[in-house]
Amino acid sequence: MHGIFADPGSTVSGNTAYFNGDDGISANLGSTISGNTAFVNAGDGISAGGGSTVSENTAYNNSGDGITTTSGVTVQRNAVHSNVGYGLNLGSQSGYRENVITNNTTGTVTGGVDAGANVCNGSLTCP
Repeated sequence: MHGIFADPGSTVSGNTAYFNGDDGISANLGSTISGNTAFVNAGDGISAGGGSTVSENTAYNNSGDGITTTSGVTVQRNAVHSNVGYGLNLGSQSGYRENVITNNTTGTVTGGVDAGANVCNGSLTCP
């Protein structure tokens, strides 16, 4: 079960999703996900539908990806650390900037467009 599940067009802000049996936070299309912590969830830390914004969150030690998206999502200023999957697993036409992504088992980033100022495992070069 998801810790937090939000319908399309929702705002999810200022929450902690901890030790859930699936994704910590899952939000549908056109949502804003900001200022949350997703920690030790059995799925992804944060999952966002198309056209959403994911900003200023922490995704730490989740069993899936830290943050995963479908298409056209903005991902910025997040701390993504020690997840089993990718730090960021981004859909087509998604962009990411100003994130700190470290020690994720599968890798730092897959998909999306690097819009700059990210730190991946201590380097300013992200895949």
